[in-house]
Amino acid sequence: MAVVFENDLDRDGRKRATASLMSQFQHAAGLCTIIGSFTFLFALVIGLIR
Repeated sequence: MAVVFENDLDRDGRKRATASLMSQFQHAAGLCTIIGSFTFLFALVIGLIR
């Protein structure tokens, strides 16, 4: 679980929605990749034990 703080403000002092959204997608993709890798390795080890 990760908490993301965005300091990306435009001229009016508002957050840029697109930058924030892309950042969230990048974090989610990275997290899914890590979880997928561990799941694959775990399944591989279980398969080798049996």
